[in-house]
Amino acid sequence: MPIKPALIALSLLAFATPAFADGTVTRAKGCGDAIFVLGQNGYSVLVASQQGAADDGDTIVGDIDRIGFASFYDSKTGRHFTASIDERGLDKSAVTVRIAASCRSLTGYNLASGQVEHAEGCGNKIFVDTPQGYAILERLSGGVIANGDTLTGDFNRAGRATVTNPQSGAEFVVFVDDFGLPKSAASRKIAESCH
Repeated sequence: MPIKPALIALSLLAFATPAFADGTVTRAKGCGDAIFVLGQNGYSVLVASQQGAADDGDTIVGDIDRIGFASFYDSKTGRHFTASIDERGLDKSAVTVRIAASCRSLTGYNLASGQVEHAEGCGNKIFVDTPQGYAILERLSGGVIANGDTLTGDFNRAGRATVTNPQSGAEFVVFVDDFGLPKSAASRKIAESCH
């Protein structure tokens, strides 16, 4: 049975059509017109034609793997936008450096909030239950923190941080020893530190 020329042309057209490489926005908030997107082939850096074109966590439909200017669709908001793809195929460490250079500090956008599970009888250690897991803080300065208090601050990263007790308005300086711990790991640390 002979193959029809129209069928051959259609088959070739299917292979010639560019495949879209969609992605998820890793970081856009606080980055001006830069959008950092994770796709199947690594991270891409997009420079949008306007600020606020996409938000962290949005799914971007379009070819993020082709250097140059392209149109994109944000499936969360239903908006179309244009951007140039300046870099593609970056690994996590490379994109982290570019995010640090292009975006305002994460701390303004990365605030955590949680309830103090243990503080009394733990010296300066404070164990906070957050939606992202347990954080272990060591109070460096500030007043008294009691079990049941709510704390808000940039304690989803290791190092020095400022936390606030929204009920009293008191501010504390802490050192974040650990964060994102499961309950079992936090329970072991509580048993070691508190009496």
